[in-house]
Amino acid sequence: MSAPDDPAPAHRFVEIAVPVPLPGALTYRTTDNGPPPQIGCRVRVSVGPRKLIGVVVATRAAPPDGITAKPLIDVLDLEPVVPAALLQLARFVADYYLAPIGEAVRLMVPRDLPPWGDQRIALTDGGALAPPRDSREAAVIDSLRDAPRQRLATLVASVLERAGGENDDDDLDRDAIAATVERLRRDGRVRLEQPGARAGLRYVKAVELRPVDDDVRAAAVARSPKARAVLDHLAALGRPATLSEITAAASCGPSVVQRLEAKGVLRSFTQPQRLRLDRHRLDLRADDAADAPKILRPDQATAFEALETGLASGGFAPFLLAGMTGSGKTEVYLRLVDAALAIGRTAILLVPEIALVPALARTASRRYGDDLAILHSNLTGAERQQEWQRVRRGAARVVLGPRSALFAPLANLGVIVVDEEHDGAYKQDQMPRYSGRDLALLRARNAGAVAVLVSATPSLESRHNVAQGKLRPLELVQRAGRSGLPAVELIDLRTAGARRLPGGDVPLTEPLLEAIGSTLAAGDQVILLRNRRGFAPIVLCRACGDDQRCADCGLPMTYHRRRDRLICHHCDVERPVPRRCPSCGEAALEPIGAGTERVEQRLRAHFPEAAIDILDADAGQRPGGVAEVLMRFGSGTTQLLVGTQMVAKGHDFPRVALAGVLSADSYLGFPDFRAVEKTYALLTQLAGRAGRGDRPGRVLIQTYHPTHYAIRAVAQHDDRAFADEEMHFRRAFHYPPFTRMVQLLGQHKDRDVLAAAMTEIARALRDRARDHAPDMRLTGPAEAARPRIKNRWRMQILLRDPSGARLRQLVRAVLPTRPPGGIDLVVDVDPLDLM
Repeated sequence: MSAPDDPAPAHRFVEIAVPVPLPGALTYRTTDNGPPPQIGCRVRVSVGPRKLIGVVVATRAAPPDGITAKPLIDVLDLEPVVPAALLQLARFVADYYLAPIGEAVRLMVPRDLPPWGDQRIALTDGGALAPPRDSREAAVIDSLRDAPRQRLATLVASVLERAGGENDDDDLDRDAIAATVERLRRDGRVRLEQPGARAGLRYVKAVELRPVDDDVRAAAVARSPKARAVLDHLAALGRPATLSEITAAASCGPSVVQRLEAKGVLRSFTQPQRLRLDRHRLDLRADDAADAPKILRPDQATAFEALETGLASGGFAPFLLAGMTGSGKTEVYLRLVDAALAIGRTAILLVPEIALVPALARTASRRYGDDLAILHSNLTGAERQQEWQRVRRGAARVVLGPRSALFAPLANLGVIVVDEEHDGAYKQDQMPRYSGRDLALLRARNAGAVAVLVSATPSLESRHNVAQGKLRPLELVQRAGRSGLPAVELIDLRTAGARRLPGGDVPLTEPLLEAIGSTLAAGDQVILLRNRRGFAPIVLCRACGDDQRCADCGLPMTYHRRRDRLICHHCDVERPVPRRCPSCGEAALEPIGAGTERVEQRLRAHFPEAAIDILDADAGQRPGGVAEVLMRFGSGTTQLLVGTQMVAKGHDFPRVALAGVLSADSYLGFPDFRAVEKTYALLTQLAGRAGRGDRPGRVLIQTYHPTHYAIRAVAQHDDRAFADEEMHFRRAFHYPPFTRMVQLLGQHKDRDVLAAAMTEIARALRDRARDHAPDMRLTGPAEAARPRIKNRWRMQILLRDPSGARLRQLVRAVLPTRPPGGIDLVVDVDPLDLM
């Protein structure tokens, strides 16, 4: 630390958010080695023995009392990678979800984004040949000519050394040099190279028009129609184009372009080749016409007019767009995106899962072209960097992806759409455990944008917010096409004749088999829901009763027949399938129960001529992934699609005439107060896959509980009846949305240590609640529904209170930085899954 009389500038110290489990940022001292960091830039710092990358979140004139600030090791970015709007969002995440600020900030930056500090700056052809526009550009270009591929810090030092004491430019400093480099990069005159991280990126030659007189241009193309075609093409584009693009458009060879360069009317440079993301789009060429904008029905037009008015207001406008499956909600919100782009604003389209990206990407890419960027974790590192940089530079104005796409660095945000807003996949299951749906509303409010929550089965929280006046309701009351809602039939498994799968718990009833057969015979398609992947959830020894449990979780391992492995679905541990029982040595092992693979096997036996496919999480690991499965089904190559809940979400296949549910009771018995809501939403969404075109739809639901109010509401298409009944239950038992909830989940390898620590935490919470939160309800500590995962015991405490702010304040005051007993403690605000 400097002496007290050392005159320090106001930005001498910076607050750094680092990815460690600390509630606040850490203070560091800036150095004179390299450009000073701006808020939102990444830096490298030492935290104990480790060197970590963090983000500058604030500056200060002096460190906190009693703190000796360490110096920064390195500044990694030329300009902020986390804009102010996203830093504001990160601070909210840390405060509301009781998360470390470093973990919240880390959400805002792609994990593999190259740091500027490790990049090399090199001249492109255009930079080497074009004359500099001012003395700063001349200094940078001269330095790069003498020493190609320099780090920014080296380049800055070189330019300043050349200037020396004879510097005529009083403003030539580190910031000015860094700004000049960035301007040259935007103009394509320098490029950035990341050592060891260029896999997947190729540099190509690009060409642009030089500003020359008309007579010079005319002389250059005299007697050469192909040369004239090249210049006409570039003039019409109004932008540079790649050499291959130009030669294809002008039907000429590269030599024509080279001659025009030699005559001074064209200038060339190198740039990274654009990576195509076609594999992330569902390409059904036969359905091109279906993606064109449609004429809106009256109910759609009314909804769109309300959304457009909200956009025109220039302020925060939150809506809930509800309507039966297949009612055209997508067309309404895409019209809103059209309107936003027309006035110079940008948009984010969120879907709950990566599996839903390809179909919407097909429609959006044909509608928005290069304005569309796709962001999700299944992109390669090079693809992610490209798309994120396109968004950051303003080259893409519409972003599509799952919840992480919410943090895209878009400027002038005008619209955020949360499609299938009821879906639990919007809730992050790792620290910080944020809700993408709720943060979408917050980001829209901060940006003065329109937020549209979209669902055929809105969450109870969103319905409650409508009742409270926090969301404006819009409803579509008709279905697109001429088929109307599908007819839903319940098959009572207590009485219906069934062919049970061998060793299985899922029957194939005669009515269901007959319906499948007649649908396939008519040339239509079938979707069947079995919400369990793999072949069988248990492998049982008939001799001794051993059921092949995971050694780390204590739960049965699932048999996956395609891979011939036993896999724990909780910790992903896998092992070979034994031929004899490891406990007794008998050859008496039998798969019990049925997952998607077993259902597929039995259906092939019944319908040997049908092309059958599986859509579940395992499909994403196979070549082509989920998009390939959907493409085969969408093109009609596959007639029968069996899958988990992935088959029920948002797909639009007009040839599907039958949707079937093998067991509607999968969720009802779960020890989770949201089990009934999840069941209703899943069945309603699955039913909505049938009859979306001109074909009439039919839905068969096999169930042991045909009189349950949720299943009855699905059969009768009575959304209001379900909502009224479920709201009554939630209110009576003090569950959300009528109260707020926090789950404290403790984990430790020693069961007794965990129980003692959780009991101590519960006691401290009760003691403080007597004075500060008298309405708080505390349940537990009790074993979690899955008591042991990855060899760690799990216990939970549930806190409920009418005030979410009071609940968070209570937890923040009671929980120590280090939980008692050395246990791991997960704090989940507004939990969605209590399993």
